Amino acid sequence: MLAFWRATSDLPYPFGPYYQLLLLTGVRLNELADATWQEFNFADQLWTIPPTRMKGKHATARPHVVPLNADMMKILEALPRFQGDYLFSISGAKPVSISSDVKTRLDGAMLSELREIAKQRGDDPDKVTSPHWTNHDLRRVLRSGLSRLRIHSDVAEAVLSHVKAGVRGVYDRYDLLDEKRYALEAWAARVRSIVEAPAFRHGHRPAGAALI
Repeated sequence: MLAFWRATSDLPYPFGPYYQLLLLTGVRLNELADATWQEFNFADQLWTIPPTRMKGKHATARPHVVPLNADMMKILEALPRFQGDYLFSISGAKPVSISSDVKTRLDGAMLSELREIAKQRGDDPDKVTSPHWTNHDLRRVLRSGLSRLRIHSDVAEAVLSHVKAGVRGVYDRYDLLDEKRYALEAWAARVRSIVEAPAFRHGHRPAGAALI
């Protein structure tokens, strides 16, 4: 995670902040890439993704509300504002495309960061390789992180916009908004504790540094 955050911090708009928000929110790729400013209520710190942009068939898709925290707001407030609607865009007229070339560029930047971290630890940077990962793995990292933080599974699944299965999904319509806010704030604090950790001492690795 440390290498990921450092690499994305060096990537210019729109890709660096896009990937950082992807990790902090746990939303799907296109849910973030196609986001518009109109979906955000900054007064209440809420981002509502309409059902038309959510995963689901016919009438099964539901809006997904993402509580915004200070870490997310810091990234959002630094984004440029174009004449168009989209948060992540070259001109504002259409959303950015997160292509395989962008991911390859990020992978290369992460490898450079991993080698620098190895050098700081006193290890041989030439022996460092970057493990394969996909964009969707960021959702898995967040979900696993919420489990480590002892967030209730119902809340963690709601953060990922997973609908309750079976009869529970039919009858239990409580939105868990406050619980999701707490979970995402705890996750942001966890990410911050890793990426803002003191420099490596020889033979010491901050907890969680091996994650993406």
